[in-house]
Amino acid sequence: MIQDDFGNLVDPTTAATIHARLDDGDQRFSRVEAEQIALRRELEVNTLATRAVKADTAELVELFQSFKGAIKVLNWLGKLAKPMAYIVGFGTACLGFWTALKGHK
Repeated sequence: MIQDDFGNLVDPTTAATIHARLDDGDQRFSRVEAEQIALRRELEVNTLATRAVKADTAELVELFQSFKGAIKVLNWLGKLAKPMAYIVGFGTACLGFWTALKGHK
């Protein structure tokens, strides 16, 4: 016979029910444990894939950053080109005026 924590005798059918419930709990826990192991493996595979994607896209990120720098330079050149066009136009007008005054043949 089995006794509980208080020294009372436990009926054999109740003891069998308790053992069956404990066995069911062990089986459930084993399934949960197996699922957790499977999830950890999947997480490791996912982490490796994420690291591979990061390594593959690092060059693209560098390329886009260099394009960003090139666009800034082109922007500066565009801002500089407008006043330069005015200066060249003014110089051309002065040269044309000078040529007209000289009576170029």
